[in-house]
Amino acid sequence: MSYLNVFKSYSAHQRLTRSTFILSFFLLLLILPLGFASEKSGRIAFYFCSYLSALGILINVRSCREMFFSSKIVIPFLLLAAMYSVWSLIAAHYAIHGMDNGLLFTPAKRWLLAALISMYILWGIRRDFISKKLLFKLTWLSLSFAFLLASVEGLWQHLHHIDRITLGINRATMTAYAYSAMALALMILLNQIRSVVIRHIAIILTCLISVYIIFLTETRSAMFIHILLGIVLIINGLWRSKSFRIFPVAAIILAFIAVAILGKNIIESRYDTTRQEISRFNNGDDHTSLGSRFTMWKSGMVAIAENPLGETQITRNKIIHDWLISSHNSDSFALDYIDVHLHNEFIQYASLFGIFGAMILLFFFVRLLFDNGLAGFLNNPVSIITLSALLYGMTDVLLTSVEYVVVFSTLILLVNANLWHHTSADKR
Repeated sequence: MSYLNVFKSYSAHQRLTRSTFILSFFLLLLILPLGFASEKSGRIAFYFCSYLSALGILINVRSCREMFFSSKIVIPFLLLAAMYSVWSLIAAHYAIHGMDNGLLFTPAKRWLLAALISMYILWGIRRDFISKKLLFKLTWLSLSFAFLLASVEGLWQHLHHIDRITLGINRATMTAYAYSAMALALMILLNQIRSVVIRHIAIILTCLISVYIIFLTETRSAMFIHILLGIVLIINGLWRSKSFRIFPVAAIILAFIAVAILGKNIIESRYDTTRQEISRFNNGDDHTSLGSRFTMWKSGMVAIAENPLGETQITRNKIIHDWLISSHNSDSFALDYIDVHLHNEFIQYASLFGIFGAMILLFFFVRLLFDNGLAGFLNNPVSIITLSALLYGMTDVLLTSVEYVVVFSTLILLVNANLWHHTSADKR
């Protein structure tokens, strides 16, 4: 019996549910490839996917409720959405007209929509609305195509003399974080290739290409952390396949040397800048990128001690401003950035949402980091994607970035869907 005949045999409710799922899943597959080419296109795909998912949940509300607790990614997403919303409502009540009150309604909305998409897509997968084999192939296609498209776009921008490539996200730092997470996830999924030789070549090539693209963003934290995580994943892959021999190890070392030579000017430039900025800060000058970060972290801790249960952004910034003046640092470079954020995820959250906000953030990371417990941590793409977000969050704030929310949540969901193929096989 053909698929069309089977489809016709379903009730009107079943046809609507399956049609909604197919369209939602199709749009989900498009989010990453479109997002790295054009943030607006990826955002549109994300929104339409979320609206269809909301419709699917609405018409299947009773059976969809099971995913609320059975999925490990829905509750963390919803908690961030709830925290941002509640804080923004309170902050809006005390808002001062004409000033940046730092309201987070848009990030809250995106986390909520990401939770709805995850809830509905995983529910549909569990109901076998799509075959496991096709699910595996399509998620692979989406991730690999997004990686290739983003890499080609990055090289094209570099060849056209763009100093710091931005891809479709339009911010070099956020581009580096999002691209890094995608590349690391792909490196882990490449372990599914059965041929040991092809597997290692694919992983090493993915790592080298991604390292070079991240060099082109000139984002220092990503340049260091991505290389570190990439090397760890390569070593883990060699260990798993028991391929620790002289030739593959030598080939990896030579490949990294080649990439280092290609990015020599960028590495030297960022190293010299880092050394100069640290030296200037030690001499009392924080008018640099790193220097302002150090000041923001110190002043953020002062704000947390002042109001440990949280405060509005206006109140926090006044505390920081007064502290800097009392510390004879009234011209601090940090004052130019505090309206954006404090460049550290935990300090930012604790200073605005209080200690309970920091605890919610900790729960978010712990829940996703240990998605499958400690066993197989380095083989779980959800864990590595989350680890990269945690590490990058030490010097920046990612989870309130509306662009990063779309990429992060989509990546987490796609790798979950991809691994469903193996999870189901293991259970059988």
